[in-house]
Amino acid sequence: MNVALPLEGVLAFGLALARLLGVFLFAPIFGHEAVPTRVRVGLAAVLAWIAAPAPLPELFSSQAFGLAIAREALIGVSLGFAASIVFSGFALMGELAAVQGGLGAAAVLDPSSGANSVVLSTLVGTIAALVFLVTGGHHEVLRAVFLSFDALPVGVETLPVAGFAAIASAGSIIFEVAVRIAAPFTVAMLVSNVAVGMLGRAIPQLNLIALQLPAQIGLTLLLMALAAGLLVEEFAFTLNAELPRLLGALWGAA
Repeated sequence: MNVALPLEGVLAFGLALARLLGVFLFAPIFGHEAVPTRVRVGLAAVLAWIAAPAPLPELFSSQAFGLAIAREALIGVSLGFAASIVFSGFALMGELAAVQGGLGAAAVLDPSSGANSVVLSTLVGTIAALVFLVTGGHHEVLRAVFLSFDALPVGVETLPVAGFAAIASAGSIIFEVAVRIAAPFTVAMLVSNVAVGMLGRAIPQLNLIALQLPAQIGLTLLLMALAAGLLVEEFAFTLNAELPRLLGALWGAA
């Protein structure tokens, strides 16, 4: 038996799917390399089937439908990028702490990005991902996606240019979060370098190169162990404070 699907419903599903695939391309957890592509596409298809309106406000020509697909994908990518801004700040914080602590050369393949990354940055990213799940960040992302279908209906002809600009300008949060959280490590490394320098002046026979690197690495690992609980609290606080605002910035809900 052949089942005829209404054209408007198929078009609406395709547009909603384009938006959700854009979100899942960049959003934390959903866009992780460890999540199989089939799972991402399947989840996006299920959510698109739920969210897609039928019928569309108007019928599309092939050219108009192509432009609508591009608009929906751009909206989805913007939402995914907004959700990943805070995570990028956490990863940069790990990079800063690692480089200052002498761990800059300890790079391994990061499964979340597919590129080489400092071990400490990968560890910080893993902790941030766990905090994201525990605090319900994935629910917040899905909530924002469904709210976007109300604020920016499928097939919308005008793009939220002001929202795109707000998300782009919010990119500075990456550096703000990284510098704020990495500040204690920076101060500790500065004090350590000054102490080693003074020790070298007092005892010229010391091999400072052989002494400084192990001291920096040991101090960095010690600080990470002592501050692990505070880092988790800071990650949770930053996610709860920034994630809803960033996701709502696209349609001015913040």
